[in-house]
Amino acid sequence: MRTTIFLLALIVPVQTFATGAPDGGAQMYSVSSERANIRSGPGAEHEVAWEAGRYYPLEALDREGSWVRVGDYENEEGWIHKSLLAKVPAVVIITKKANIREGAGRDYEVAWTADKDCSLKVLEAQDGWYKVSDGEEELGWLHSSVTWGYADSDAGAGQLEEQDAGL
Repeated sequence: MRTTIFLLALIVPVQTFATGAPDGGAQMYSVSSERANIRSGPGAEHEVAWEAGRYYPLEALDREGSWVRVGDYENEEGWIHKSLLAKVPAVVIITKKANIREGAGRDYEVAWTADKDCSLKVLEAQDGWYKVSDGEEELGWLHSSVTWGYADSDAGAGQLEEQDAGL
């Protein structure tokens, strides 16, 4: 019994890390406005530490009143007003370039190429591939290994729905 628990304790963190996505318990949100200020503290009086664009995925780390402390894939942290967050599945490209294909698989043609830090809305998930949009049109399919943000906890999850932030 002890051996089984010990092995599971070793395997589970490795599987989570290997996906490049936040752990299953993370509360993921995305920026709902065109641009949002990420501040150094919980309040508009704090200086702007950095900016994030629409659909940029953020992990909720803490809350204080109407403010949410968030982190991104580069371990940058800051505070954002909860009204600027939504439970819209989104990812950010974490590699120098990423191919967006016409279908969910490497056998499909490359429709276009996205640059690092490009954030996209996830419309559908299928076997490690995300159907993505820039918010105006469907762009194609992107492999999850080149992204951070939305973590498909159920392979073949199908259509995704937007939800209120529930903050």
